[in-house]
Amino acid sequence: MNGRNILARCAAVVLIGIAVAGCQTTRGEQVVMSTKPAVELRAMQTRAFETTDRYKTVRAVVSTLQDLGYTIEKVETAAGTVTATKLSILRLSASVYPRGSAQIAVRANAIIKPQQNQPHMLNQVDDPEFYLKYFFEPLAKAMFLTALQVEDADAEEPAQKASLN
Repeated sequence: MNGRNILARCAAVVLIGIAVAGCQTTRGEQVVMSTKPAVELRAMQTRAFETTDRYKTVRAVVSTLQDLGYTIEKVETAAGTVTATKLSILRLSASVYPRGSAQIAVRANAIIKPQQNQPHMLNQVDDPEFYLKYFFEPLAKAMFLTALQVEDADAEEPAQKASLN
């Protein structure tokens, strides 16, 4: 009888431990996803550019984010990803990937970190104007200037060679 009593007590302790562990809340961040359909969200977050140079596109994304006041946190050039924050409350991640044989697509995802009343809730930005005006328009300008500089540099080389001869 003593053995059964000890076994019953051990089983009770284990069950109570499991029950308590199941009631714990996690301290991790929870993202409040957009109420918009995934296709609509993807459309507002993605733009294609007429280039095949992934490396230059990643550099343009980094430059654009820096120009917009973001702090670059992580760049994975091989994966084509950039993560940056602004004022400790806005986090933007961008992915650069091939789209067909003549284009590069850039997809941006912005998340707003909450204020003090909900410290672990994150809200996904689902305003198309935000992505257009505060990321893609400046990025398009940077991509244009990068392409212009490359073309100017290519045009200068033959001119310099001709003047040397």
